[in-house]
Amino acid sequence: MIKTAPTLGRIAVMTLFALSSFAACLYLWMAFGGSSPLKPRGYRIHIAFPEATQLASQSDVRISGVNIGKVVKLSPSENRTDATLEIKPEFAPIPADTKAMLRVKSLLGETYVELTPGNRKGRELADGGTLNPGQVSSTVELDEILSTFDPKTRKAFQTWMQAQAEAVRGRGADINAIFGRLPGFTDKLNKLTATLDAQQAATSKAVSQTGEVFDALSEREGQLRGLVTDSERLFALTSARNEKLGQIVRELPRFERESTDMLPRLTAFAKKATPAVEQLQPAATAMGPAFAALDDLSPQFRGLFGQLQDVISASQKGLPAANHILDGLPPVLGDFEPFLRNVNPAIGQLAKSKHELTGAMANLTGASNAYEIGHDELARGTGFIHYLRASLTINPESLTYYPRQIGSSRVNPYTAPGTLVDRLKSGGSIFGDGPCPSGSPDIPTTAEPAELAPLIQGLAFRTSDRNAVAAPTCKVQGNFPGSSTAFPQLRAEP
Repeated sequence: MIKTAPTLGRIAVMTLFALSSFAACLYLWMAFGGSSPLKPRGYRIHIAFPEATQLASQSDVRISGVNIGKVVKLSPSENRTDATLEIKPEFAPIPADTKAMLRVKSLLGETYVELTPGNRKGRELADGGTLNPGQVSSTVELDEILSTFDPKTRKAFQTWMQAQAEAVRGRGADINAIFGRLPGFTDKLNKLTATLDAQQAATSKAVSQTGEVFDALSEREGQLRGLVTDSERLFALTSARNEKLGQIVRELPRFERESTDMLPRLTAFAKKATPAVEQLQPAATAMGPAFAALDDLSPQFRGLFGQLQDVISASQKGLPAANHILDGLPPVLGDFEPFLRNVNPAIGQLAKSKHELTGAMANLTGASNAYEIGHDELARGTGFIHYLRASLTINPESLTYYPRQIGSSRVNPYTAPGTLVDRLKSGGSIFGDGPCPSGSPDIPTTAEPAELAPLIQGLAFRTSDRNAVAAPTCKVQGNFPGSSTAFPQLRAEP
């Protein structure tokens, strides 16, 4: 045996080897769930579980699915297991009213500790403290759940599990592909949850209003039953339209891309439209009675729409025939064009004389609607008799004919629109461009019957000068309004 003193280099190599071995063992210990011996001790609490046979050291401690710590020590006793839990600093300390229970993570029986959040503003559980046993819930194992079923149900559950095994047999590649797509799905799910979190107020309001929707549905049981029946008909019709439904499904990706571009615009529009919708809220509340009245009318509407089926059946032939007629209308309307070019100017000219036409119609109505009670008719009990009103202006021209126009004549065959009112105010206008008629008329000396001549001379020409006739003011009408001549001229439209 060679006994020599170790050199400095050998001592350094042995020290380095020992430290590397210790580091490797420490890494393997921590990799398999062990705690670091060099790590300072954190916040710990004790929980006494009445049944914790499946709980192991280094098991997870969770709140609402979030991992907040580990089980660092288990101390079994006669009827309980004292579990020491170490909580991460960011979640410590926990409220004293926190409740705990054991839950199963997988079908293999792996167990973890589930804690409720508790009241963060209440009393806190001190480091090393023990949770009140009254706040520890009993653990329900999977076998206890299955044992509550009757033998028939357990047999059906066993058959279902075996059928699930047959269903996934040979589908390993597909299942692996699903797990491969999970990261992308979770990313989109995170974006969705972030959006919902940003719109927390709107989401909360939508959830709260869901109860009101279900209350309204429960009050309208008949309408809901009709909706379910109609949905069944819809699904039957959809199954008969498989080809068209497949085309819709093929178009869905493009629809999703366009919807992705459109949703931000809709969000911006919703922000701008919110004030307007809030202002419409009183009107919507006021419309409640109207909708209630419409609900009362729904049976009548249902009968009406039920009878529309005959109309729809008839329209299957009627609408193509109507389309055929409409297709033939353009040539017919084209043939009307020359006629309308000549008729439209005449209608336009009549429109200018609307006051005169209205007066003529009113006079016709007033002249034909007169009635009175006749003595003979009253005696016979036949009631009223109708008579026709008529009036005649007494002037020299209405009593007889003259070989030429007399000085009082104000005849105008083409009276301009509106001149009848002027005639009553300031006299009449004569046709043409003048001059006004003047001179002595031919006073009749004979008439049929002969007694008429002295009456005309004495009544119609009552002036000191028998040859001077009293006449209204005379003015020359000139050219007809809108025309270059004394009478109206109508020309076809271009």
